[in-house]
Amino acid sequence: MSSEREPDPVPDLSADIDRIEDVDVDVDVVGDSLEIVRRETESVRIDCLFQPVDREECDAQLILWSDSAGWSGFERRGDSFHHVHVLVDTVIDGADVRTEREYIVERAVNPADVAEAIHNHIEDPKAGGAGNFARGCSPP
Repeated sequence: MSSEREPDPVPDLSADIDRIEDVDVDVDVVGDSLEIVRRETESVRIDCLFQPVDREECDAQLILWSDSAGWSGFERRGDSFHHVHVLVDTVIDGADVRTEREYIVERAVNPADVAEAIHNHIEDPKAGGAGNFARGCSPP
């Protein structure tokens, strides 16, 4: 019996609105000055963060971390999401140059897991300590 759970059904991510922004401002009097705190909340559909790719095994990917050996993140395969760690090797054979990929982790996940991983990635104070923290996944 497999210990991996089946991913939850993928919600309809085809809404017309890509971003919903909300701005909250607090103004307090502190002594003889004003303290103004501005918080901005932005909601972005998960699929807006994925970059389209033209590969047989997936149609889009979201790279959260990378280094010279490969990358870690998520792939979208049709209606499902997969958490992946991919080793990448460039092979040069005479005039032929090709990239080979090897999946060392490949696990189906639900959209809530993707959202949590993105949140943790953005909030990680040690991100970038090793490899390259992929900031492109952070909402602009």
